Amino acid sequence: MSEPAHLVPRIETSGQEAFRNAMRRFATTVSIVSCAHEGRWYGMSATAVSSVSVEPPALLVCINNATSTHRALSRSGRFCLNILRSSQPGLCKVFGGKIKGDDRFRVGDWRMQPNGSPFLFDAQANLFCQLDQVTHCHTHTIFVARVYSITAQQQVDPLVYQDGTYAVAKPIVDGGPKAAADAVEGCLPY
Repeated sequence: MSEPAHLVPRIETSGQEAFRNAMRRFATTVSIVSCAHEGRWYGMSATAVSSVSVEPPALLVCINNATSTHRALSRSGRFCLNILRSSQPGLCKVFGGKIKGDDRFRVGDWRMQPNGSPFLFDAQANLFCQLDQVTHCHTHTIFVARVYSITAQQQVDPLVYQDGTYAVAKPIVDGGPKAAADAVEGCLPY
């Protein structure tokens, strides 16, 4: 009798390629981090984002030290986390390096807060942040920020990145108590 595909023994490896391969198993919401410094706008696509606390509202974002957005955010101390909609993978590509500098902001409906911070008007949600803590870790910096203002669209429809491609998150269809129990069996940490 053969094992189900999800139980087939795997080869254990280490190193950068193995790590990338394992990380492709994460399904992550895609965002654009945007900020302003000395009158210029900066932005980049980001998936290394997580909530930190609700009281006070705080999040973290990890940014490569070599990017211009890293330098601008470090100096300005403010940024906006623009959570993308499933219909916005083109924006992610633009802010992922397809277009450089200020030209990135010619794609999409970008507006400016009174404090000068750029934000994507039609994003799934905008979280306006003030830096709270900064931690350096190898090639990246972990920026922890307090969220001081939020806008969110009524419909929940985030752009997701999984296994090297864009995806759409959908709720699991309720098939009754048995289906719900089967869907979460083994997923809970307790």
